[in-house]
Amino acid sequence: MDCPNCKGEMESQSFERHLSGDVSVDLCFPCHLIWFDRAESLQLAPAGVLELFKLIHRHDKDERYPLRKRFGCPRCGGQLRRTEDMSKAGRFRYFRCAKNHGRLTPFFEFLREKQFVRALTPGEIARVRAEIRQVQCSGCGAPIDLGHDTSCPHCGAPISILDADAVEKAVRAWSAAAKSRTKADPKAVTAAIKQLRASEHTLRRAGRRRGPVPLGGIGTGGDLVDLCIGMLRGLFD
Repeated sequence: MDCPNCKGEMESQSFERHLSGDVSVDLCFPCHLIWFDRAESLQLAPAGVLELFKLIHRHDKDERYPLRKRFGCPRCGGQLRRTEDMSKAGRFRYFRCAKNHGRLTPFFEFLREKQFVRALTPGEIARVRAEIRQVQCSGCGAPIDLGHDTSCPHCGAPISILDADAVEKAVRAWSAAAKSRTKADPKAVTAAIKQLRASEHTLRRAGRRRGPVPLGGIGTGGDLVDLCIGMLRGLFD
């Protein structure tokens, strides 16, 4: 399948399905896009979501292409319709085929749908602004000037980070559902979650403390969600 954005060939990958079997999806890493046939996104098991984390981070240094405003369906060629939906974490966006062939979802919006990322609070944005002038949008890759913007001026995505509670919940569900499979090293999982939670705590206390507070694992710019995923390297090694 050709990517609706860059027209390059997408990479087909299989991930664990709820209950049994696998879900096959197509990914374009330079564009950070996933194509799901019909309701495949709802069929992914927690282990499948975590495997997507691993793949996203593995390709985080790849050249990233800007996203078009309009896309054609890779199945029928019809224009994909921009769609907003709701999850417990708030609104997320994707592009769906009017003939129900499937949907095109940016990596970032997929993580929002699965409640793995959360928007920073105004106090947390102020803390990041004090130490980092510019970050990269997790949604489209465009630069965000923290001196003027609190969301991406190009696509409107909020400034977000990975949610430690959501990651820990998924790891527990994954472990419980995979008793007969190879498990991640519990010590590595615990260390990775602690590191992510410590960085979240640093941001949460931003409004209650004066003076510089090192951001540690959050990094010195770039895509904050990708940087947080990088902190979970021990989860996959």
